[in-house]
Amino acid sequence: RGRGGNLSNAMRGSALLLALALLCVAGTSAQFFVNLDNKKGTGADVATGGEAGEVAVGGDVAAGTDQAAALQEDWTAFVKWFRSNGGIISSKLTVKVRNGRQGVYFKERMRRGETIVSFPRNLRLDEKTAMKGKAGHVFQRLKTDKAYPDLMVILHLVHERSLGKDSFWHPYIKLLRGNYNNIMNLTEPQMKTLLRRPGCENTYNLGVMMRRTFNNFYEWYKKNIETWAPPEFQFSRDDLLWGFNTLVTCGWGQANGNGDKLMVPFSDIPNHRRESAQKASNRGFISAAKEYQAGEELTFDYGLLNDAVLAYYGQPTPDCRGLKR
Repeated sequence: RGRGGNLSNAMRGSALLLALALLCVAGTSAQFFVNLDNKKGTGADVATGGEAGEVAVGGDVAAGTDQAAALQEDWTAFVKWFRSNGGIISSKLTVKVRNGRQGVYFKERMRRGETIVSFPRNLRLDEKTAMKGKAGHVFQRLKTDKAYPDLMVILHLVHERSLGKDSFWHPYIKLLRGNYNNIMNLTEPQMKTLLRRPGCENTYNLGVMMRRTFNNFYEWYKKNIETWAPPEFQFSRDDLLWGFNTLVTCGWGQANGNGDKLMVPFSDIPNHRRESAQKASNRGFISAAKEYQAGEELTFDYGLLNDAVLAYYGQPTPDCRGLKR
């Protein structure tokens, strides 16, 4: 299942059981659905070349140069880390920000059939790696308490992020989006406005499910975890919301089809483009499906429907333009 596909079985079930309790977590522009984060946003193109939402890049040339240099440092560290753990990433790839959006690009021509990436089996951020990590005793208790598997992965991700450079996953987390201005940010009146817009009913329904599910997870955390968890597991609502958005937009279903999510480094870094020559995958290897030229962006078709593109990333689509007039 592609990145940002349907919510897992546990998430879908909890969404149906919990009454809707919408909370305003951040303000958004009334003119646009959302404004994408100009530093860490991965964006999400639509096949028809629809508008991708306005991005305020801002800053002077020097600031832009510093940001580009920092991004290259992050990419170099990630590639070194990925390769040191058994993975392969083509040296012809790099990351850069164009039009306010981070993406993966080719530094030189790549012929069809050349290897783009080969995924190592040991790089899977999931419940198993949580159990083996420094906080394994915490996750063992969560498992005993029958915590939602997806919530465990969210907590694993948020905890590793809080560790900074001390985390094994730090080079990967540095390349993840740091802020998600998506449907979770809309106020209740804005959600009602979205529902009234032509073609937006499915996006609205997906947004309601996402918000119900997150509220369920957050309430479970407050009731069953926060009361006994050690200081390093005392997270804010915003922390957990970041983890939830990251798992929803970047997570994959397990190979056994049980619906529980996992994170696979690099599989979620290239931007989405419907009908891209490259189909997304998180195992084995991916070879070039066509010839790429220097400067061309590497995109994956993650199998996202337009409804999901709008809900996850705030991108107006041909089906629904969101709150943008």
